[in-house]
This record gives sequence, C-alpha cells and structure tokens, in this order.
Amino acid sequence: MSILRGLLRFNVGRFLLVCVIFLLYIPPFLSHLHEGQSHKSPPLKIPVASSSTPFYSEDFVTDEKPGTMYHVSSICPAGDHKMACTWYVGSKDCAPDVAIYLSIFDETKSEWTRPQLLVDSDIASKELDSYVRKVGNSLIYRDGRGRLWLIYASIVVGGWGGSSLNYKISVDEGATWSKSEKLILSPIFNLAENVKNKGINLDDVSFIIPVYRELGRNYSMALHVDTSGREINYTITKISDSINAIQPVLLREDGDNIVALFRNSKRLKGSPILFARSSDLGKTWSNVQETNMANWNSGFDMIQMSDGAYLGIVNNGIRENLTIVTSRDGGRNWKPIKVLEKKKDCEYSYPSISRSSSGLYHVTYSYERKRIKHLVFNEQWLMQQEGRDH
Repeated sequence: MSILRGLLRFNVGRFLLVCVIFLLYIPPFLSHLHEGQSHKSPPLKIPVASSSTPFYSEDFVTDEKPGTMYHVSSICPAGDHKMACTWYVGSKDCAPDVAIYLSIFDETKSEWTRPQLLVDSDIASKELDSYVRKVGNSLIYRDGRGRLWLIYASIVVGGWGGSSLNYKISVDEGATWSKSEKLILSPIFNLAENVKNKGINLDDVSFIIPVYRELGRNYSMALHVDTSGREINYTITKISDSINAIQPVLLREDGDNIVALFRNSKRLKGSPILFARSSDLGKTWSNVQETNMANWNSGFDMIQMSDGAYLGIVNNGIRENLTIVTSRDGGRNWKPIKVLEKKKDCEYSYPSISRSSSGLYHVTYSYERKRIKHLVFNEQWLMQQEGRDH
C-alpha cells in the first residue's frame, strides 16, 4: 500500500510539473507564431455603395514584432470584396534583411491572409540573374485586365540613390507570381528610380505609374505601360523639372486631363504640397504650383470620390499627425476633415488609399513603423466628417 501511495504521489507531482512547464513556455512560444498567421477582425457588415449609414472600421494588417520595422505599404483591389496589400519588413530602412510581403483582405470575412513572402535580396538576385544587395519600396497595382503588378526597388550598392525598378505580375489575384523583370528607365546605369503611389488605367491594356528619381537632381516621371502586344512595352516622360516635387500621386479627370500632386522634399516648416496638370494623358505637363496644404517632406496618397472631389491621407505638417483631407477645386485648396493619428514623437506615415468593388475605401499606413494599420470606411462616413466643424 505504501508503494502504491508513493507511485500516486510521484504521478501527481509529475503531472503538476508538466502543467507548470506548459504555463511557462507554451504561451511565449505561441506569441512568437504571429508572423505568417492570418489576422482576424470583427466581421464587417459590408454596406452597399449607396448605403445611407456611415461605416468605419480599423484593424492591423500585421502584428508587432520587437526589433522589426514595418513600412511603405501599398493597397489595391484584388477581386470581388478583396484587397491586396504589400509592405516591407526589416531591421531598418535600406537594410540587407528587408523583405517584401503580401496579404489579401477579404471584406466578407474581415480577415487578412497569412503574409506571403514575395521578394527579398536572394529571390531578386535569382530571378533577375544579377546581384541584388537589398530591396526597398514596393507598389501593388491592378490593371484594366484585373492583373496585379508588383513594382519594387532593388539596390546593388548604397542607398535610395542606387535603386532601380523591377516588376512581377499575378494573373490569379495574388496567388502566384511571375519572376522578376528589370525595368530599363535610363540609358546610363539605370539607377535612382523609385515608386510609392498607385497609377491610373488609361484603358484595358495601358496604364501610367508615377515614379521619381532620387540622385543628384530629383524629379518625377510618368511610366507609360502598354500591354496590348505579345511583349510589354513602356516609355517614360518627365513630369516636372522641379527638384522638390517627388513621389507624385496621379488623378485622372475628364477626357485626357490628369492632375499630379507631389510630396515637397523641402525640409522647411510649412512647405506645401505641389501640383501640375496634363491635358494629353501625361505626355506634357504644366509648371509646378503650390497648394494650401502643408506637408513638408512626407509621403501621402489621394483618390477621387464618386462626386469628383479629391480625398487625401496626408501628414498635416509633421509625421506625428495623419489626417484625412478633401479638395473640391481640383487639388488647389484642401480642407482637413478628420485627424486619424496624433501623438507626440510618434510616426504615422506613408499612407496608401484605394477603393474595393463594394465601394468601400481602404487605407493602410505605417503605424509607428511597428505595424501596418488598416482603415475601412464609406462615403457616407466621409460626408459626415465633412459636415462637422473643424
């Protein structure tokens, strides 16, 4: 009997020891599995585009990971009620460990798919058959045929001044991708080009992507892409000679009219967003002018609303403040309507905005460079914000 009692005490003690080990080690282990897992939010009740009920929701595309920076997101439609988002992850800007990831958001499930690695320096080197030391900014874009384009910067030596652009294409809404192809945009060295903002479709087979140059004399350009033939053809035209007008946003108006709005690279307080116009689908451009919107040296993004007004997500002054703004005079004058983020000594930057098949606006941006944040809202919510006093 004493032997039996001893065995029982031994088994109970061993069971309690296992429980203690489980409680100590399993939760921390599970907490490190966030990278690569799907991220769920409360299910969205998707309103129709004409809904009279204001709608707003927010979540995060990524979880926070100590010592890791998440930055430069881009979002675009990826099919019915789906949005594709890319961003880069690394220890810091221009670091050799930077990698570009993709996740798809399903509005009906309110769920992001498991992040998929699209490209890093090793993948780029192999696919381009040339040495790539690191990768950087990426842009995801849906063309008139429904194909997704990933355009990304690769760097052989140095920083952003040593970047060149490449592309990958998906014909199945981001499930699989072609190998990387180099864009040859300048005859000498093919360096210093970069991307940030989405393009505009001219028709089913052609579109324009805004690019900019960051070496010596900075300036912006329009990359015209034609996919009507068996091979992809492209040409590039200069938008502006202004050394301060970079990272353009393109908005198409009536007919052949296009508006370009630029990040002002002046590092002076109060420096405004800049703009120029084209009346021939981006072949020639007017001189650069100033708007009334202060946004010195910080990336932004804009889109047209259904009534033709412009909607922007900008840093209203500094990167501690991220604000929704609207313009109803073609981009000359802007009105802040909603502060999204405002916290001293924190950064909320590089927003991207697009609209889904359901008529909802989707916004992503760098949240303190620790995560990628995601907002969803409809035009009724925007109209409600515009009606308030600011």
